[in-house]
Amino acid sequence: MLDPYNPAGSTVHIRFDTSKKALWQTDHRRCHVNWVVCDSDWEAEFCRAVEANERVRAYVKNQGFGFEVLYLLGATPKKDLPDSIVRVDDGHDDDDLLNLVVEIKGYRGEDAKDKANAMDVY
Repeated sequence: MLDPYNPAGSTVHIRFDTSKKALWQTDHRRCHVNWVVCDSDWEAEFCRAVEANERVRAYVKNQGFGFEVLYLLGATPKKDLPDSIVRVDDGHDDDDLLNLVVEIKGYRGEDAKDKANAMDVY
């Protein structure tokens, strides 16, 4: 759910403190936020992989960013906070980058299909 007053979004206002110890120091050329708070080893590996990929122009962990995906679990409305957003050069010019919404999963719960369907629709 994008902010109607700031539909493009920005990492400029992301600022928070954490007591978590699993942190990834980002490459400032790929991410404007200086640290990623990793909820798993998989998220740290994801950071390493996107920073090593020459087609990735930028990425950010969706923590403090506020990007939400609305979906239905049965008949109950829910909100999902995807893990990251990645901007990728998919062969078009730099003014037309592909925005990927990334969810990193180890275990797929019953709600994973509903979340994926919501992302396909939006």
